[in-house]
Amino acid sequence: MNRKLDLDPALFRAAPTASERPAVRRLRRFLRALRSRYLFVSLVYVACGLLVLSTTAGIQLAPSAGVEVGILRGVAREQVIPAPRGEIVDRYGVPLAYNEAYTTLSLCHAGLANEDLNRVLLRIALLLESRGESYDNDLGRYLAVSPVRFATGEDDVFLWQQDANLLNLDPAPPGAVPDASERRYVKTDAGMLFAYLRDTLFQVDPALDEEDAFRVMRLRWRIFRESWSYRSGRPLEFAPDVGVRTVVDVEERNDLYKGILVTTRYRRRYTGEAAWAGHVVGYIGAISASQYDEWKGVGYLPTDLVGQVGVEAFAERYLKGQDGLRPYNIMTGQEDQGVFLSLDAGRAPVPGGRAILTLDMRLQKVAMDSMARTIEAILLKQDPKSKGDADSGALVMMDVRDGAILALLSYPGFSPDDFVRAASDPDAYTRMMKALGDTKDKPLLNRAIMENYTPGSTFKPLTAVAALETGAVTARQVIRDTGTIDIGGWIFRCLEYPTRGHGNLSLTRAMATSCNVYFHQAGFLAKIDNIDRWGREFGLGELSGIDLPGEVRGVRASRETKKRLRASPYDQVWFPADTAQTAIGQFDNSFTILQLARYTAGLATGRLVTPHVLSGIEAADGTRIRTGGGPSIPIPVQESTLAAIRTAMVAVAADREGTAHETFLDFPIPVACKTGTAETGFEDISSSNALFICYAPADNPQVAIAQIVEKGVWGSNTAGIARDLLEAYFGLEGEPAG
Repeated sequence: MNRKLDLDPALFRAAPTASERPAVRRLRRFLRALRSRYLFVSLVYVACGLLVLSTTAGIQLAPSAGVEVGILRGVAREQVIPAPRGEIVDRYGVPLAYNEAYTTLSLCHAGLANEDLNRVLLRIALLLESRGESYDNDLGRYLAVSPVRFATGEDDVFLWQQDANLLNLDPAPPGAVPDASERRYVKTDAGMLFAYLRDTLFQVDPALDEEDAFRVMRLRWRIFRESWSYRSGRPLEFAPDVGVRTVVDVEERNDLYKGILVTTRYRRRYTGEAAWAGHVVGYIGAISASQYDEWKGVGYLPTDLVGQVGVEAFAERYLKGQDGLRPYNIMTGQEDQGVFLSLDAGRAPVPGGRAILTLDMRLQKVAMDSMARTIEAILLKQDPKSKGDADSGALVMMDVRDGAILALLSYPGFSPDDFVRAASDPDAYTRMMKALGDTKDKPLLNRAIMENYTPGSTFKPLTAVAALETGAVTARQVIRDTGTIDIGGWIFRCLEYPTRGHGNLSLTRAMATSCNVYFHQAGFLAKIDNIDRWGREFGLGELSGIDLPGEVRGVRASRETKKRLRASPYDQVWFPADTAQTAIGQFDNSFTILQLARYTAGLATGRLVTPHVLSGIEAADGTRIRTGGGPSIPIPVQESTLAAIRTAMVAVAADREGTAHETFLDFPIPVACKTGTAETGFEDISSSNALFICYAPADNPQVAIAQIVEKGVWGSNTAGIARDLLEAYFGLEGEPAG
């Protein structure tokens, strides 16, 4: 007989009748299950599971559940980890903008009692001071100790106390006597203010001396002024740059530094080379209200630093990267040790993309040095047309084949690093403020793309295009310059020989000598509408689409432009003399140096390229996520027209009468160019602007250059800058010109 169950074994053996078969079969299966050893094991597992479930439910549902969990597990929160901003490098990888890692300490809400919190704050303040490391001292702007005194003027301190977002105290009414214990009125005495903050607001241990109390008060003020963020769990950074020894002390003795969080962050830095191209690289600064409104939906915070100008601004969304999330654990006053969340949880930050520029910093440095040297030479040069006021300039050097910008200079410039170091470096702050306030030299203005200039004689190749394309003149046709010409009742004179003129001129000789009389007549014959049309075809007065913010459109002289710019109906009428003036690059013509470089490249190749300073942007893994550049559009101009103009532009450098002949006399590579002297309308008090355009090699174009020296007198004065750049580009030996 079975000892566990007193059952008749016959039940398992006897054959059932037909009527009892189903019931007996069910009974036999049940009895076999009862005898199985697996049943016992299953019952044990079920009992254990019920025990765990009932215990967990008790913890979760009990009134003291929150306290119990806190005691067992401590406090775990999540922290936003900013992504490292993407680097900016030149075409050969020369660093321009990079990140510098630093370690910060932050205050986190750990639920400490007031006395315990003050004790931790004093401990960390003394540790930092012993290491010579700084920490938040916003309170020190208004209050100081040893002795206790106001750190600034009384009026500033009184206004500060009335700030509704801070102390929110009211001026005392007549007859009221403020004291340190009440929370209503402005404290008019430094000692009273100190006592109010120490005893009433922050309840600092009265046994502490003034200096120790102030150490605590400095950090309590940091918490007070951002109390909402602190209580909502956001860490408040209070020590921006601490060393390894401090980090080790805080992390190894976190029982002494409850609520102190160690974090690695990154600050933006710019190399010395970035100062050579500050307008292209740009800099970062605090996000503006409009920027935040535009970008808050894609993860930006009101405290973010974002690109303000240059590539930093244009490529902001690529450079920023994606912030990460990391859990962190805070030891609180309710426990000494806890079971913390794993730091492997969360989301790792994704670094920003690496921006690779088209700039060649070697050429950029040559451009900057040559511009400064040329301006100095112009100032020293004895010239009756010079007022001795040359002071600034701009330059663009472009690859004519794809629009890649090899050098883009606006002079004078600035160092982007001053804008990120200004908060901690007094010298950088001084330089930054000088740049921001300089309305004369305007170092922050990117003259290459944000300033329009009258092109002067650099416009004459465009006039030649219009004249040849319309059949108004031919390349070999001779126009006689006798010194003067009457167009629509206006008398125009030859600038070089006003009494006798240049005599008979073909297009080539007219371009080489830059004869105004020839181009006055050629433009008049071509008609203003055709000049305007071909200006548009070559991108003059049109946005180029460059990947930098702030480009201006420019202005082409035309019937419509004259009507738009003038109020008087009489002044809106287009006269033949207006066409004559437009033909030599004066009147309403006004373009950027970038547009002049693009137009010069168009003369060289017959195509209108898209200028760009970004070669591309690479993700952290090397994947190309953006490629620079844009379309290259054929210009609908006859090849015979371009051939004639190219020949004429070569003569400017190669012919002995050419206005740039002296500069390129011994240059081994053929150069096609044009000088320009542009009147500004203020010649009674300042010099004319000096411009120059060129491309080289003339027989196989690779690069184009457009440049200006403001108040540089003559275009030929600036040709040496282009020569210096071409020598550097082609690797030629020789002394710099200019």
